[in-house]
Amino acid sequence: MIASGLEAAGIKSKYGANFLVVTPGIRPAGGDTADQKRSVDVAQAFRNGADYIVVGRPIRDAKNPVAAAEAIQATIAEVFSS
Repeated sequence: MIASGLEAAGIKSKYGANFLVVTPGIRPAGGDTADQKRSVDVAQAFRNGADYIVVGRPIRDAKNPVAAAEAIQATIAEVFSS
């Protein structure tokens, strides 16, 4: 299911842990949410139960897209190592 990170925990609770949740509209912690009204950051999305995230503009529009993508990946690694 494609759903906001705000709903991921409820979806997992209702449909079970094996039900996949893809969460778009992800923003780096403390980043501008732009036009996203139901945005969460990378760590929140995974902690709330997202299985996959979709990150577009924060990488595409970054001054250094490679560094932005690497920072997001570092956050993901931190979430799953703790």
